[in-house]
This record gives sequence, C-alpha cells and structure tokens, in this order.
Amino acid sequence: MSHAQNDTPYVETQTEVRYGESDQMGYAHHSVAVMWFELGRVVWLRSYGMSYSDLEKQGVLLPVVEMRIKYHTPGRFEEQIVIQTRLIHLGKTRVTFENRVLRLEKNGADRTLLVSGEVELACLDRAGRISRVPSAFQELWKKLNGDSELPIDG
Repeated sequence: MSHAQNDTPYVETQTEVRYGESDQMGYAHHSVAVMWFELGRVVWLRSYGMSYSDLEKQGVLLPVVEMRIKYHTPGRFEEQIVIQTRLIHLGKTRVTFENRVLRLEKNGADRTLLVSGEVELACLDRAGRISRVPSAFQELWKKLNGDSELPIDG
C-alpha cells in the first residue's frame, strides 16, 4: 500500500489519551490508533469543506480496505497528542491517507512520534458497487498537487 511521498500538508487534530483508551497500566491501548486515524480523516474532510455525512447523503461510502500501522513508542493516559492526517494517494476508485500521532512534550516545543500508518479506502455506492472517487476529491488533489494529473491505477 506504500505510495510515493508528496508535499501535501498535514491537517492537525489535537486531543489527549483518554481514560477509556488506556489499559490498566495507563498506556494507550494499541487498538485506539484506528480510532485516532478515523478522527484525523473526519477532521481532514471538514477542513476541506467535505464531511462523511454529506458524502453518505450523496450515496458515497468509503469503507476501509487496507490499513498499515506502526507503533513507535507508547502514549499514556492524559498525555496531549496531535493527529496529523494528509491525503497521499488518489486513484480512480480509492483514496489513501497517511497518519501520524505525536505526543506533545511538556516543554511545548517538542513532539514524539507514537504511531504512524496509512489507511486506504474504497469508494462504493449504496448498493456496495465500486464507484469513482467524487469530483470534490479530484479537484482537491489537483489543488494540493499543482494540477498534476490523477494516477491511472484504481
């Protein structure tokens, strides 16, 4: 699922490791990375004038088809974190986001990478059939990548 890196900007979402996301030892449970990545995508869409609910009302569904997660260092209950999200690949029927979750260190200047990964989503219609990526994504891709052409792959 690895894609060529680009220079599209990250959208940042600040939150904290919540009690329900941590285990008995106070560490963030490994499963919450999936939720953090999802939160990042929701905020990313909003920041570019789109929303999951609006896409779904238009008959566009975006289920996850592949996910890669790498854990770098643990997060702990009540630590402040930043979720960075950016669109890194747009195909005819799929979109891929890159995510990074970083701890905001107490000095306010430093950040430590906790989790990184990529999430690939397929574009489906309400009947569950593969469909083309909405034009809003295509227009945004061109804007973020200097009007470069869309890749040929799906």
